[in-house]
Amino acid sequence: MPHKFIDDVAANESETAASLTNKLIVQSLAKLDQTALGIALGVLFGSIVFFATNILVLKGGETVGPNLILLNQYFIGYTVTFGGSLVGLFYGFISGFILGWMIAFLRNLIITLYLSILKLRQSLLAVNDFIDNP
Repeated sequence: MPHKFIDDVAANESETAASLTNKLIVQSLAKLDQTALGIALGVLFGSIVFFATNILVLKGGETVGPNLILLNQYFIGYTVTFGGSLVGLFYGFISGFILGWMIAFLRNLIITLYLSILKLRQSLLAVNDFIDNP
């Protein structure tokens, strides 16, 4: 009788471990929300440009932000002023959104292709097993 209880407990533990492993695999391969990642990176990039510009404006000096002014090569209308920081906030958000959306899209595409290849490989193995052992 005690052996049956121990066997049941061991079986439950192994089922629980297998269940947790399966849940972990499903969570790690879950699709990323493209819009959510785009918004998150957009807010991050826009905030970085906004705060970096305003810190340099508040710091002041004879030449304000000689390196940061180079962003106007990419962000039309950007200057190292408070108004320019708002322009940088907008362009930073747009750039971050596009980057985040593309990262999520490509990651989802790669995961989908990988899982499709695994399913195809498994199907071929099943057919080969059936042919070898009718």
